[in-house]
Amino acid sequence: MANGDVSFPKIADGNWWKLRELFKRKVPAVVTPTYLATALSMGEASARSNLVGPFKKIGIIDDDGKPTDLAYDWRDDHKYADVCKTLIENNYPQEIMDLFHSPDADMQQLTNWFMRHARCGEPAARMYGKFYLLLLKADLKEAENVNTKQEAKPKKAAPTKPKSNAKTTLAAKSETDDSLTSAQTTLPSAAAPAAPPVTTTVLGNAPELHINIQLHISPESSAEQIDKIFESMAKHLKDFNK
Repeated sequence: MANGDVSFPKIADGNWWKLRELFKRKVPAVVTPTYLATALSMGEASARSNLVGPFKKIGIIDDDGKPTDLAYDWRDDHKYADVCKTLIENNYPQEIMDLFHSPDADMQQLTNWFMRHARCGEPAARMYGKFYLLLLKADLKEAENVNTKQEAKPKKAAPTKPKSNAKTTLAAKSETDDSLTSAQTTLPSAAAPAAPPVTTTVLGNAPELHINIQLHISPESSAEQIDKIFESMAKHLKDFNK
């Protein structure tokens, strides 16, 4: 390696190709975190750690953030493969180039190699391996594949409120009203007060009516008063059986 460091560059494919496209349009005077955050729609802190640092490490920009001569060659399609070869020679030991010299190298074995030599976790080692293979392929068509994948990602649809169906609402209301009306129609009417029972005995074709009379006479009533009571009863009941 160029500087003997045990760490390796890791740059996501999408960011690699996006920044190269920006350089093809116009090489910036200085690559700052704010420039990258605005141009690539990302956070400034993310741009500083994921792009500025790694691009300085591989020599596309210098310590002051200014693009180097290698940056101008990097954006040139005709020189792209040579730039990738130079980046591998400057940033990786001979051992990895001897073991993994073909773009169809086994990704898991490559990841394991980075885990041992960089003493890092598997996620970081996998990112190291993916970037190494990107440089090893040196294929400009990879940019088209990345763009196609990004365009194919389904966009999240904004949640929509269910529209109320006026006809359904009216129909439901009508059914409710009909149900209430039906229920009211079938409700039993208030029962009329029952008439007091009358005992009758049928004799021939005409019924005979029997009436029982109970008298409650106060013990304080005089004999004269009692006689008047019975006299009055006899007067009113004498014609009852005619």
